[in-house]
Amino acid sequence: IRTAPSDPRPHTCTHADCTHTTEFTRVQLRLLCRDCGTVHTISAETLTQVLSHTSVTGWGQPPTHIAGVWLWPGRPPVRGALPWEYLVTLDNRIPTPTTVHGIITGYRDADHVQRWIAAAIPDPDGAHQVSTLRWRHSSTGLTTLDEAATWTATAHTTPQRPLVVSV
Repeated sequence: IRTAPSDPRPHTCTHADCTHTTEFTRVQLRLLCRDCGTVHTISAETLTQVLSHTSVTGWGQPPTHIAGVWLWPGRPPVRGALPWEYLVTLDNRIPTPTTVHGIITGYRDADHVQRWIAAAIPDPDGAHQVSTLRWRHSSTGLTTLDEAATWTATAHTTPQRPLVVSV
């Protein structure tokens, strides 16, 4: 999905029956069996179907309750590893555009130490871009996932450092 209406990228779909012009760049449909954990991913761009499991995709796994928020895991970087990205909701309802409160993304710093960036309050005009979305608030590098969850849980009630841009 395009991250902003003003996205200048040209439409490049090669499918002969394409009718979406420049309205999106990627669409995937994920079908999940909550009983066995099987995930079917159907891609609209390449008309392919991939069969997998929630332990590999991250999608469909139950959320983890940390610091008063629910962390919904994304795809792990390798099989058996913890995910590098979590959607955050304030309750255990499945994440939707109206229930997502934040996002937590992992990275390694210059010393190869695990760090986390948290963002809160989705806002299409927000000053911070974390992952592919824009947010009203964004943290600096945090040392643990618990610390990132706590930051996300309190970001909307705690005074935030102002974003200063000099030209």
